[in-house]
Amino acid sequence: MRLKKFKERNSKKKVIMIFTVCCVLLLAGVFLYTSYAVFTEEKEFNVINGTYQDPGDIYFAVYVDGEITNTFPSKDSDYYFESGSCTNGVTIEWNNHVWESNLDYSHYEPNNNMATRVKCTLHFKKSHFSESVVACGIEGNNASSCISSYASDNPVDLAYDETSDNNLRYIGADPDNYVLFNNELWRIIGVMNNVDNGSGTKESRLKIIRNDSIGSYSWDTSTSNNGHGINEWSQADIMKLLNPGYESESVGGSLYYNRQAGNCYNALYNGYSACDFTSVGLTSEAKSLFTSTVWHTGSNDVNNTYISIKTSNFYEFERSSNTGKICVNGNYCNDTVERTTSWTGYVGLIYPSDYGYATSGGRKMTRDICLKTFMADLSNWDECYNDNWLLGTIWTMMPYAWEDGAYTAFNVLSSGNVVHNATYTTIGVQPVVYLKFTVKITSGRGSTQDPFRLSL
Repeated sequence: MRLKKFKERNSKKKVIMIFTVCCVLLLAGVFLYTSYAVFTEEKEFNVINGTYQDPGDIYFAVYVDGEITNTFPSKDSDYYFESGSCTNGVTIEWNNHVWESNLDYSHYEPNNNMATRVKCTLHFKKSHFSESVVACGIEGNNASSCISSYASDNPVDLAYDETSDNNLRYIGADPDNYVLFNNELWRIIGVMNNVDNGSGTKESRLKIIRNDSIGSYSWDTSTSNNGHGINEWSQADIMKLLNPGYESESVGGSLYYNRQAGNCYNALYNGYSACDFTSVGLTSEAKSLFTSTVWHTGSNDVNNTYISIKTSNFYEFERSSNTGKICVNGNYCNDTVERTTSWTGYVGLIYPSDYGYATSGGRKMTRDICLKTFMADLSNWDECYNDNWLLGTIWTMMPYAWEDGAYTAFNVLSSGNVVHNATYTTIGVQPVVYLKFTVKITSGRGSTQDPFRLSL
């Protein structure tokens, strides 16, 4: 008989091996979860006269510049959403402005009885918009052509208005459209096409607006129309305050344009009070960057009151031959001034359409829906006005025509609506200019901390 040495089983080693395998599986699970489940979406879907199967868990795989990551880019980063797709018939839309996804389950079907899990893949890319625009400007190209050329690299902040001029506009709650001008922050409304430089030549020009109001003043307070003023921009008190050539006016004449102090109109019957633009008026350097331009000053017509005008309608009326004087009933219509529908000058205000086209809309009220909504009704749709960087209580330069008077002009309210007010009303003023065709963007990122810098 052959004897063999008894060997005790190594239970400790077995335990270690089992523990090691469990740790590996756990780590693999954590890796997969963090890689593919960066966040979960609330499942929202409607069922009408039928049944549905719970779609189960939703996992997101996030790719940044082609590399998978568990670090989700923030809204304030330099990244934008490029594309996305989901499994099991689910479709995805990404809202750049609120920085979240919207999943449509209307065609949801599991791959089989067990595969109810939905996986969505999101791709983000770094935006090189500001760098491209600056490089373009340094190479000698003008600002309007540079922004237009590289607009496709920054779909978050820019959109065409689809008018006959096809202007490119900054949209959203707070786009990176800041520019250092007049030693202060202004903002780019957009690239406006077919702008008449005053000699008949049409150009694409950057249109910019001061970020803050210079104060609250009357549009006009002349003694015409029983002291209510007139809604004729070419002779309005606020126009004379903003532009050169009215230094002889005893109140307000060219004070802002010349960076001076004096008195400004702010009440009925030519009422005025002290105003001071010695620190916020236009500098010589700023005035060298813009020039005289033809501005449209048309109004609505009698068949289109302010409560039934959409953004596209405003754009057409601004360029129409309608004056601000209809006056069927004859009240407050005793002015005898010559009325025009265009004006050649240096400094103006926004149009109602500038405000309307600046919206990006939101998840429920998309930009397209907002643009089709009557602008006097926008206060009912917070996604239309909250996602609009031009929101504020400010005058526009468009007169309002109606049956009972010729003394009102359109203005924007902080509630989101576009309405009209008597021209003697005191409302915020944010100057607007068209930069020269030759102006270039040579540095900056368009943010408040690093605004675009301009040069000739």
